[in-house]
Amino acid sequence: MTEIDSIIKKHLHRVAPEADLEQLQPEDDLGSVLDIDSMDFYNMMVGISQELQVEIPEERYGQLRSMKSISDFLSESAGKH
Repeated sequence: MTEIDSIIKKHLHRVAPEADLEQLQPEDDLGSVLDIDSMDFYNMMVGISQELQVEIPEERYGQLRSMKSISDFLSESAGKH
């Protein structure tokens, strides 16, 4: 697991503490699988953004629905800095 994946899981745990994140597959839709609502998802993304100091535009949230898509976006964004 990469450092980015660990950070994503940490923030997922904050919004879905009862979820078994070890069973999560990279392509799973986080909202559906973890039953998190849009406000929880927003709070998770803001937390990740603040911790990594990477801007995540809200208009991209709809495309960032899985661990893999979020991780890929953050890896690409980190490479641009």
